[in-house]
Amino acid sequence: MFKLFSTLNAKLWWRSLQGVEIAAMIFYSVFIMLIVGQFLGVILLLLFADVTMAQQIYPWITPDIQLFANFVFVNGLWLTQIFFTKINRLRINENRKLLAFGMPVGKLTNYLNFAGFFHPINFLFQFFWLLYLINMSQSPLQMLVVVLFVLANYGVINSLKWRFRLFSSERFSQVGAVILTLVLFFILLSIYVDYTPYFVSPESAADALLGWLYYSPGYVFYYIGSELTGLAEQLISISVLMVLIFYINKDLAANTKAALLTPPQSSSTVQKKSQLAGFIRWLGHEGGKYFYAVWNHKYSKIQLLITYVFVIPYIIILGDGTYIIGVFLTLIPVIFLMVMLTNMFGFENRELLLSLQFPVKTEYLVKQRITAALLICLIGSSIVLIMVPVFIVSLPVMIQVHLGIILISLVFMHYILKSSINNYKKIEEVSVMSVSNPVLPASITFTSVFIVTILGIFTFIVFENYIWYHIAALVVANILLLFTLMKKLKSISVPFKKKVIPRLWNEL
Repeated sequence: MFKLFSTLNAKLWWRSLQGVEIAAMIFYSVFIMLIVGQFLGVILLLLFADVTMAQQIYPWITPDIQLFANFVFVNGLWLTQIFFTKINRLRINENRKLLAFGMPVGKLTNYLNFAGFFHPINFLFQFFWLLYLINMSQSPLQMLVVVLFVLANYGVINSLKWRFRLFSSERFSQVGAVILTLVLFFILLSIYVDYTPYFVSPESAADALLGWLYYSPGYVFYYIGSELTGLAEQLISISVLMVLIFYINKDLAANTKAALLTPPQSSSTVQKKSQLAGFIRWLGHEGGKYFYAVWNHKYSKIQLLITYVFVIPYIIILGDGTYIIGVFLTLIPVIFLMVMLTNMFGFENRELLLSLQFPVKTEYLVKQRITAALLICLIGSSIVLIMVPVFIVSLPVMIQVHLGIILISLVFMHYILKSSINNYKKIEEVSVMSVSNPVLPASITFTSVFIVTILGIFTFIVFENYIWYHIAALVVANILLLFTLMKKLKSISVPFKKKVIPRLWNEL
């Protein structure tokens, strides 16, 4: 049974990889290693070296600064683990098929949970915690406490994220309101609080924040790794952690078993009529159905929330140059295009198949969906027209930035139309709150950032003496891209018939 489980999931993983996605992972890995490598020596001295020895290289390091650095490190690592811990148990819908081969649900549950624990992202966090905490431990018994605590920490995070995903899927508006409130609070904090002295002087930061960090979650990790030296304390900690791990394991098993035994929700279920009915009718029969399916999915709302809650504040805080302003503003239409076009045919599969059986031309069906998607992108991105004059005063520069945003959006639209055919994935199989299994493939995210940042160099950097020539070149490029896009839209139904329709029937 284990061989069958391993073979199935290895094949699923291998088929999910794409060339651009692999290149994106390699690029990000190399980038992170280069960034960390620049500061690795200072980090190691701050975290592990004796203060007297460290002061010989960096005189500014003091015991308080070293303790402050450790507290910042453990809190940062813990918060990162919360966001990036992979909670989806591989592909539940695919692994559920193993039950038909006679695999007991309890055994399959254990396999899925073990596979989740040893997932590279999750295992990497456990490795970092053990490397850091065991290095500070002073006895084998304390090391045992550290190991149990790391296991319990993983289980608690996993259990909480699982419950948060279920809670947020049912109460998305409340969760979105809380997130929006917190983001606005931190934006106001960043505007009115001067952080410059803390970056210039680590000693000032340590004096101001060290007392508060004793009450942070990271202090628990630091205390267990360095200060939990009493025998009685260690024995009590071991007992408590073993009981906690036992109950967490039961909870994880119950959650996984429930997911295995719960059939996927059908996209054809009847839903209440919303206030958007008039707008949906305006989009057309097929376009309206597609928009309704996208709008009612939690993933779309999360992505669009990210657009306005994170992108716009970044413009306000970091918008000190034409290039930065242009890049961040371009991300707004690009994110809309990704949400609406990347996985156009993964929504409401049954409704799409029913439409194909009606006396409606396939060309009309596909074009109306794409037209609706582009209208939504245009409406959602209209805020760009308002924000460009807010940040840019010069009229020629304003025109150049507008044309640059249009050009990059058209370039990305050419790419994303191909993605709507090739990157087909049933939305029901996607974990909405998981960073590691998103609706958008890593290749799409990577390519979008690459297109915006690289083309932004040629479109948003202003040369005052040649600005009108630059504007004329952008106008010509936009006209050419628009005509080629219209030509491509006329033939989009051909790859739809060849690639998407067979997969729709096979995966019904």
